[in-house]
Amino acid sequence: MFTINGQEMEVEAGTTILNAARARAIEIPTFCYQDRLSILASCRMCLIEIEGRPKLEPACATVVSEGMAVLTHSEKVVSSREDMLEILLANHPLDCPVCDKSGECELQDTVFEYGKGDSRLADPKRVFRIDDIELNNVITFNANRCIQCQRCVRVCEEVVGDVALGTMERGLDSEITGVGNSLKDCSHCGNCIEVCPVGALMSTPYRYKARPWDLEKFETTCGMCGTGCSMTIETREGKLARVKSQYETGINGELLCAKGRFGFDFIDGGQRITQPMLRKNDVMTAVSWTEALDFIISQTLDILGNKGHIKGLISPRQTNETAFMFQKLMREVFQSSDIHASCRFSGLNLQPETNDILSKLLTQTYSRQPLAEILKSDCVFLLGGNICDENPVSSYLVRQYKRDNHYHLLLASSRPCALDDIATEKLRLLPGNEARLLAALISEIELPDDKDMADFVSAGKVILEQANSITLLIGTEFMRGKQTKDCLLWIEKTAQRLQQQGKQVFVQFLFDRPNQLGLWHMGCLPDLHNDQSGLQKYDPESVPDMFYVVGADPLANCTAGDPLEQAALKTPCLIVQTAFMTASAQQAMVILPAPSYGEENGTYTNNEARVQKVRAIRPPAQDILPSTAVFAHIASALGIDIGPSTVKQIFSQIKQEIDGYQALKEDFIFGPEINDYGLTTVPPAMNSSLKNPVIKPPAVDSCPSAGYTLLTGDSLFRSGKLTAQSKNLSGLGHDAYVEMNPGADYDEQQDYQITITRGNATITAPLKINRAFPDKLLFIPEEQLCSPANKIITAAEYPCIVEIKIKVSSD
Repeated sequence: MFTINGQEMEVEAGTTILNAARARAIEIPTFCYQDRLSILASCRMCLIEIEGRPKLEPACATVVSEGMAVLTHSEKVVSSREDMLEILLANHPLDCPVCDKSGECELQDTVFEYGKGDSRLADPKRVFRIDDIELNNVITFNANRCIQCQRCVRVCEEVVGDVALGTMERGLDSEITGVGNSLKDCSHCGNCIEVCPVGALMSTPYRYKARPWDLEKFETTCGMCGTGCSMTIETREGKLARVKSQYETGINGELLCAKGRFGFDFIDGGQRITQPMLRKNDVMTAVSWTEALDFIISQTLDILGNKGHIKGLISPRQTNETAFMFQKLMREVFQSSDIHASCRFSGLNLQPETNDILSKLLTQTYSRQPLAEILKSDCVFLLGGNICDENPVSSYLVRQYKRDNHYHLLLASSRPCALDDIATEKLRLLPGNEARLLAALISEIELPDDKDMADFVSAGKVILEQANSITLLIGTEFMRGKQTKDCLLWIEKTAQRLQQQGKQVFVQFLFDRPNQLGLWHMGCLPDLHNDQSGLQKYDPESVPDMFYVVGADPLANCTAGDPLEQAALKTPCLIVQTAFMTASAQQAMVILPAPSYGEENGTYTNNEARVQKVRAIRPPAQDILPSTAVFAHIASALGIDIGPSTVKQIFSQIKQEIDGYQALKEDFIFGPEINDYGLTTVPPAMNSSLKNPVIKPPAVDSCPSAGYTLLTGDSLFRSGKLTAQSKNLSGLGHDAYVEMNPGADYDEQQDYQITITRGNATITAPLKINRAFPDKLLFIPEEQLCSPANKIITAAEYPCIVEIKIKVSSD
């Protein structure tokens, strides 16, 4: 029991005075303090008076004790705050009229609230530099405005895991500066801008574009990866101005990655499709909606009349509502269950039976809990993929929660990861070997011959045995290869075995696309629904009479030989419904324009199985129809009612028909609240029709020791081909590169070109040297392979073995 401003209060042991005061809505000003960061207590704005003690003490760093009497607004405290603000303003430039932070500046607000109104200091102000510093292409630094709160330095190091910012000199001469080569050491995430209380760190793309009061704000969900970050897209006069996030909102609580904060200008890039087009005499010709849809309807009637085959593919960037209506169009109108939701998962496309295994895992094993909760487990196991590039904010949260909860972190990834430095045990593991590793960890097979894997297994067994709660966060890179089935089976078996040992086990995937899980929930997976009587089944070898593609680009994004790529190449009727011109659209029989991200409302289901709002920030062009309306029109013309086409009405149908979605509150999803975090779906009832397959010991890795192994995936600044349309992201990192460790004979200060060859396919790109890479391992960002001419990776072999040549760049 203690008192604060005369009010009696009880708090848990270890509670600081600042947090106790905030619990009672008692305002204490701060600059250096932020909940997720270490306590610095340097700004002295939160000084309070404790009766019986001679000096004022910082509320952020002082723990409540029994009988303590705290005064937050005594005369002594008020005078101290006025003095601290006077000192800060002594050197702070009075350039509010031209400062981007004006109107949302914490210093400005605090001075109005707690300042004395005048100053006794008349000396010339300290000036570090006349010109601002461009730390990189998206972050600009004004040293004269900095108040040395150190928030930027701490969020960079403690949360993001970079060491891009630091402090030089001392006292009034202290200055924030880049450490080493800022472009090399910085993730360009912009979280330093978000936490800066003044206008010292600024977004370069936003500079001088608008004032906060000029902006219209839209609370929405990020469309880059499956983490599901909440964010605020702000526009001025209908044009994108900036992207921010609020501390109180969402899984991310203010944190965003470079792609999320700076990459959404892609909606204004690329070649937009604004009207339907039909191939006539082998030339794409603009036509009316009526003519385009009449052609599709006529083709459908002919195909169904001849018992033909229609295939469907939808991008995991589409909303739940679009996906739900698409699968109804496919099943109820086109009479086909041959529906797919990813171009990149060749392991699913090549083995139809794998989809049933995936369905069982998603419905019976998958954990539908907040990431913040399952990151409090005794052990967190990151298996496969590269969370730091594919789900950057998830990696920030892993780092933050490990610091706060001191859990064991097991990390097995195909390439170096920014979390390597905090992992209890780490292992470089080629995709497809996840099954072997899991089998060894639960003692189903003997220790591997590979010494690194054997050491990891030996240490990992001890950690798993001691842990009462275990979280498996699994990258999806293994779904690109032929070991997909084995990996899915052993993920499930490992979870079951650990549960049998009395442990609490959580399993979630780390999807690198925003709505992969939602699309599968909606039924965009072959044979996911039980009632398949009379519907066309998926056959990897068959050529469809019609291939309906929504938002995806199989000709560019599928690996060579993938059944979806072959279907797009060979079908006589390729229909592409998309926002931007793609390689598939260029070869299509019919092109239908569609809204882009930010032009339609709907929902995504993130990696936690949480349903989140996606809001339109502007209407689509006049002649662009919602995809759901197009589906409904086609169905109606063929005499079938697949339901209403408005988002709210579709969501009502989803609640009625999709297992796990019935408990969602429709008004909450589409209500007026702007700071909600969405609602988590509930696990559906166990499906007895899904059989338990026989699980055999996983095959030994068959990758030959000779040659070089090539991997692909998202990079820190690219999320597939779509982000290549972002001007902001184009200047970050390397435009094109191949990453590897070529050995000590190659100088990091020298520029090299590397040529990769596999069969008749060849790619040449600048070499990015990374000494942390294992020998003979190469990585090339997926976006560089998104062209029919660059298909060096095949569906039959992933990872693939290649030959390389390296030479000094001529320029």
